Amino acid sequence: MDTKRFNLKKLLTGTSANQLAFFNMLGPIILNGVNFFTVPVFTRMLGTENYGVVSLYTTWVQVLTIVMGIQTCGTIAAARVHIDKKELDAFYSSILSLSCLVSAVLTVLIVIFINPIAAFMQFNKIVVLLIVAQSFGAYVINFVTMKYIHHKQASLNFLVSVVVTLVSVFLSLILIMNIDTFEDRYWGRIIGYAVPNVVVGIILGIQIFAKGKTGYRKDYWRFCLPLCLPLIFHNLSQILLAQSDRIMLQKLMNDNGAVGIYSFIFNFVHIINIIYSAMNNTWVPLYYDHLKAGEMDAIRRRTRNYMVLYTILTMGFMLLAPEVVKLFASEDFWSGTNLIPIMTVAYYMVFLYSFPVNYEFYHRETKIIAVGTCLAALVNIVANYFMIPIWGIAGASIATMGSYVLLFFFHHFIAKYFIKGAKYHYKFTTFLPGIAAVLVTCGVFYLFYDFWYIRWGIGAVLGVYLLVRVYKQKSIF
Repeated sequence: MDTKRFNLKKLLTGTSANQLAFFNMLGPIILNGVNFFTVPVFTRMLGTENYGVVSLYTTWVQVLTIVMGIQTCGTIAAARVHIDKKELDAFYSSILSLSCLVSAVLTVLIVIFINPIAAFMQFNKIVVLLIVAQSFGAYVINFVTMKYIHHKQASLNFLVSVVVTLVSVFLSLILIMNIDTFEDRYWGRIIGYAVPNVVVGIILGIQIFAKGKTGYRKDYWRFCLPLCLPLIFHNLSQILLAQSDRIMLQKLMNDNGAVGIYSFIFNFVHIINIIYSAMNNTWVPLYYDHLKAGEMDAIRRRTRNYMVLYTILTMGFMLLAPEVVKLFASEDFWSGTNLIPIMTVAYYMVFLYSFPVNYEFYHRETKIIAVGTCLAALVNIVANYFMIPIWGIAGASIATMGSYVLLFFFHHFIAKYFIKGAKYHYKFTTFLPGIAAVLVTCGVFYLFYDFWYIRWGIGAVLGVYLLVRVYKQKSIF
């Protein structure tokens, strides 16, 4: 009995790469599984009009969350490297106080101008206030989960994420079922979103303040502000980069069916990006520890393992994807499967550009990161303008892929030649084998599109190879 308790405690509190990866990947799997199975439920319970209102609500929350806390959470990684360990709790408390101050000012301004803001958003004034409240709560949760990630407390990150999601789903279902007027059912989902985020955000925020016991401190704010302000533009540009395709498809093609097919395939391929995000949450704290200690051999070894792992997962995903799409989507969406390799390459470039970007974060070069993302968003919009009228949804996919390719080259060049007082340790040749493997897989996808057994056979071989490799190494990194 004691052994079992010890092992459970070790699993929950361990900081090995495997344990961190387990919780960092388990969370997204559960959360996306919940979302996958509840989307059909909510679409039926809400109908198109209510579901549209909820979608617009979540979009505004996503945007305002970035602005509310002025992205102070983006400085946590740099603080863990450059600030003394004994001061970190005070630092977190102080910069969260800065976020609260900015949020309070924005809230007052929104309340003062709530009539024109509500008219612009085409929302009830109470809905606008719920957007503000949820945005603040969501930001605090993001702040604390970022702290958990960089302090290798993946199990706590997993716990918070799962609790907020499950409570939100169950509360929404209860509220929707108790609203008699069908046209008002969106209130159930909106309140179901807002309440867990606000309550959990307040609880976690109190914990940060209780532990840090620090409000305004000049040196902490001076450390934070030059790093976090550019990240506002970086994150807003990321939203623009992800959403501009669909908006421009609608405007330039005037074909909601094409937008629907593109959106479905885009969201489907996004699965591989969710896997990357989970792995990056595990990778960054390990990478920064090795970088701070000057352990270049460990970085090279772990990078090689990381590259092989994600590259094979990307290849396998691409090879198996057409049949999975046909399993979960009606025939109306199948015409979009030829976009899968293009979008998969786009997300693979996101994985590759994370290497120089993580290096830039380490050296506190957030201005460069913001410039790169803004340029990529601009390039994507311009490319969409010219490509969509010619190639339709394929043009939108190529534009997105091209933007991420340029983003990778931009950051690799910047990290290599423009980070003062530092020597970037990755050569471009480090990434060539992975790029070549993914491009060859694109060729296999199109060449053997109608021969599923060949694609699945290759995917099975890759899967077995990866499992054997991980088993022999006893580590995914």
